[in-house]
Amino acid sequence: MRNAQASRYAGWAAGAAGVIALMVGGMYAERAIMAARARRIAPPVVPATVQRQSGEFTYSGGEKDHTLYTIRASHATEFRDEGRTLLQDVWVTIYGRDGSRNDNIHTRECSYAPKTGDVRCEAEVQIDIQAAKTASGKTPGNALEVKTRDLSFNRDTGEATSSQPVDFVFPQGKGHGVGIRYSSGDSSVRVEHAVEFDLTPSDKTSGLPVTATGSSLEIRRNDRVMVLAGPTMVREGGRELTAAKISVDLDEDFHARHATAEGHPLIHMADEGGKADVTADKFEALLDPRGWVERIAADGNVRSSRETVRGTDHLATARMDFAMDPEHNTLKEMTATGGVVADSQEGANSRTLNTDSLRVVFSPAQHSGDGPDKQQIQSAETLAPATIVSKTADGTTNLRAKKFVAEFGSDGRLGKLLGHSGAEVRSQAGNRAVQVTTADELAATFGAKGDWDTLEETGNVHFQQADRKASSEKARIDRATDTITMDGSPVISDATSRSTVGSVKINQKTGEIQAGAGVVSTYLSTGKSDAVNLGAGPAHITAESLSGSTASGHVVYRGHARLWQGDSVMDADQVEIWRDERKMQAQGHVVAVFRQEAGGPGFPAVGPPPKASTASKVNTASHSSGPTLWVIHAPLLTYWNDQGKAHLEGGVVASSQDGSLESQTLDVFLSPPPATPEIKGASRTSGASSDGSSAGAGGRQLTRALARGKVLVSQGDRRGTGEQADYTAVDGKFVLSGGNPTLIDASGDTTTGHSLTFYVASDTILIDSESGSRTLSKHRVEK
Repeated sequence: MRNAQASRYAGWAAGAAGVIALMVGGMYAERAIMAARARRIAPPVVPATVQRQSGEFTYSGGEKDHTLYTIRASHATEFRDEGRTLLQDVWVTIYGRDGSRNDNIHTRECSYAPKTGDVRCEAEVQIDIQAAKTASGKTPGNALEVKTRDLSFNRDTGEATSSQPVDFVFPQGKGHGVGIRYSSGDSSVRVEHAVEFDLTPSDKTSGLPVTATGSSLEIRRNDRVMVLAGPTMVREGGRELTAAKISVDLDEDFHARHATAEGHPLIHMADEGGKADVTADKFEALLDPRGWVERIAADGNVRSSRETVRGTDHLATARMDFAMDPEHNTLKEMTATGGVVADSQEGANSRTLNTDSLRVVFSPAQHSGDGPDKQQIQSAETLAPATIVSKTADGTTNLRAKKFVAEFGSDGRLGKLLGHSGAEVRSQAGNRAVQVTTADELAATFGAKGDWDTLEETGNVHFQQADRKASSEKARIDRATDTITMDGSPVISDATSRSTVGSVKINQKTGEIQAGAGVVSTYLSTGKSDAVNLGAGPAHITAESLSGSTASGHVVYRGHARLWQGDSVMDADQVEIWRDERKMQAQGHVVAVFRQEAGGPGFPAVGPPPKASTASKVNTASHSSGPTLWVIHAPLLTYWNDQGKAHLEGGVVASSQDGSLESQTLDVFLSPPPATPEIKGASRTSGASSDGSSAGAGGRQLTRALARGKVLVSQGDRRGTGEQADYTAVDGKFVLSGGNPTLIDASGDTTTGHSLTFYVASDTILIDSESGSRTLSKHRVEK
């Protein structure tokens, strides 16, 4: 029983052990499951290198009791051996010394070294530069947003740097570069290399994009200054600005207000019509905060050039100021000051302006979807005395005035030029003498080729070319016809003559002259070589009109022509003068008056001469104590000065106080002109009195008269006929010859002979016949 019982007990023990084993295994299994569950929900195991972890990290730096910046992270892990802390979801906020800033640096992860204060963010970093508020209290928008990688920030210096590519965005555009340096002390940002940014096209930029490039870009927010270091370039459409440095002053809202370009700045403009360049020591621009340029100034050694299909233009001055069209970056007005020199070259023609101040007005630009149309110069005016030198293939013209105003056509060509307050035109064509005209006002028009077409001058107009001079109240010069037209009682003169006319037109190339509305001319007395020399002193001519040539010296006076010189007077329908031939001709109702040389027997004493204005009104019936004057009527008179001979034809009637004669032709011979000694400083007309009359009997006088063809001589009651009568003034005698000369006295007695000689002052007659010569006196013949 005991064995059986023992066996039974042994079975129970084994079963109990199995149950216990199952129970223990279950407990262990449950514990393993619970441990696994605990491991899953338990915090990770802290590596041996990790000293401390925290859910949030904050660090602030400042001066005294003022916080300059704060570094925040949502999670921080501090590494024991490495001496650094890994920050995640990092924000660095910079407040500035006056708390006016709200700049933020944000990235996903940074490494922070507490000992050195260095924070390095290798992932993408975004920097927002923004004011906490503006001076006016407005909440600002985003001012500048910068993105880069591998940024290092030092908590002690407050500077952040990166050598990686940089992208930045600002309200008016965006850009990029390489490398960045940000300083929290003055909130300055510097893009180190290869800067390029674009301004967003808008109506403020005429719909055109604006692109800028430079070697570096620095933005000093505290000073509100942006500096683009060179070589720099700013391009807007066909316009380009290059310089060593461009500085931009910003307002409180980070809008550009003033820009300066220095270091050999150059503005280049190009379009389909051509190209232009402007250089200066410095360019400055005043900018509207709404996005357009208000004014531009170029200062110091300003040089401008422009090339078109028509030619080139250049401008040099000390300073240029440009006023811009509001809301559009187009030119409105330009003012140049200080030694302005502007020249234009168009083919063989050139024009150069010199003045101290110049203002140019531009035509408004017509804006379309493709940008503004090409602008043209509308007008220009000098604000100081100026000179303009115009050169063509034909010659050179110099203009001078206290003020010039130029008007341009829609094609940009010069159309009209006005000279005010004293204008002078000095021109020379080919080898011709220089021509100078002056006037109070000047108006010049220009043709399509750039040459001047007309010059109109008004007020105190004076003209001079060599010894030729003219003056009037109004003058017009036409280039096509090379004529000058003068109105307003013009006076024209040369070395030997002076004429006052109602109006005159002169061809400057040929010397042809046309004058009308009343002509009064004076020919100076210079000696035997004068064109007109009939008496003492200057010769005067009046007529209704004058025509001829100043070059050849051939002129014609028409319409009631009247000439007087000393005691010699001539009236005719027309008087014609040949200067070089020293010849004169009068035709149509000619009436000539000559003073007779004294000396014939029984002649009256010579007294003072009558005035030239009354010399032709001779009373032939009286025998006064004055000089003997011959009054001669004929259709035509020709006079040769060098011979002292006047030839009258077409039926001549001549009379004096002592008799008269009629004939087909008459030759009148005058005495040689008296010698006029040259006296230094004396007038060439010193032999004449102030009224132009003879100063004495020293002028040319009639010495002989030769009548031909059906001659009739009347002297008192005597009548003489023949084919020729020769009168000599020195002895007062007539010699009748040819055609059976006959002399009839008051009683009807007739005397004939081969020739008859009788004396004006006596009854003595010399008869030359076939039977010999004899003398007849008081009807007695002496053998």
